[in-house]
Amino acid sequence: MKVDQVMTKDVFVVRPDDTVAGAVKKLAEYGISGAPVVDHEGRLVGIITEADILNALKVKYKRLQMVYPSLSLVSVSFVETFDNKEAVEAFNEISTSMVSELMTKDVVTIENGSELGQVIQLMMDKKVNRIPVMEDGELVGIVSRADVMKGLASSEIVLKV
Repeated sequence: MKVDQVMTKDVFVVRPDDTVAGAVKKLAEYGISGAPVVDHEGRLVGIITEADILNALKVKYKRLQMVYPSLSLVSVSFVETFDNKEAVEAFNEISTSMVSELMTKDVVTIENGSELGQVIQLMMDKKVNRIPVMEDGELVGIVSRADVMKGLASSEIVLKV
């Protein structure tokens, strides 16, 4: 089975100068967890995923707190404490950032016509959930883990069971 038999051909993309809030809204609207980032000429320049966005949320932050009375006779002592921040407050801080600031720039891609086994191996080796499919340097599709599962489910082996 080849990648073009399972990939999504109508690829939703975002632009590097889109805001994170806009990208999040579109990801939620389309029910997808990541999208290729293409420039205005249509060249692949990155990928933005839920993981990129969640990693950027600073819901936990360090605070230095003075210890009183000081445990040290010579200087003032401090300890680090961690506080939690509301997720909405943390998202508000990054929502106006550009996609280009959070996206993964080193994108794992695969050539159209590749075997499904190569896609699966690449996903496992690189620990990615979706891979843009390229043909002659152009983005022609994207294959996700769900696409792979659908492809396997439609295979003759599964249909015989």
